[in-house]
Amino acid sequence: MEQKLHPNVIYYWNIMYILHTFKWILICSMPLIIRAVWLPAWGWLTMISCLAVLFFFIRGLTFVCYGVHKKYSRRSYVLGDDEIMIRWGNAWSDNSSIIPISRVQHVDQEQDMLAKKLGLSELTITTAGDHHFIMGLAEEDAVRLRRQIIELSKLDEKDAYYD
Repeated sequence: MEQKLHPNVIYYWNIMYILHTFKWILICSMPLIIRAVWLPAWGWLTMISCLAVLFFFIRGLTFVCYGVHKKYSRRSYVLGDDEIMIRWGNAWSDNSSIIPISRVQHVDQEQDMLAKKLGLSELTITTAGDHHFIMGLAEEDAVRLRRQIIELSKLDEKDAYYD
């Protein structure tokens, strides 16, 4: 059965993207300060800087208002007996990965400060060739899913989790 992410992940993505947008607006505002202090004759620098600030502001506002909900609606996971399917996407794409349980080498649970405050965790599933992430799980769901993946991996005697 397809499992959706915790609804708090929408608030998490909104806050993280607002901070990301604010960082880029500050970076794009630096030429305005440079022009005002050192290069008053360079009027084109003001125009480019204002366009960059406007671009990042509109991009951030669009993502916060529209993109986060599309991103949430396209993310899910399914844990089967012999594979994990992770679905992800954004407003323009819909992707999925199927990970055979026999190829799982390591499963890790991570949280940053904001995710911990919202009760969210990220599960990192490592295979020989790649890392796969499931962001937006409730803490207890992440612990349960991690334990289930490890238990399913132990069934195959040639895997790293075999005791």
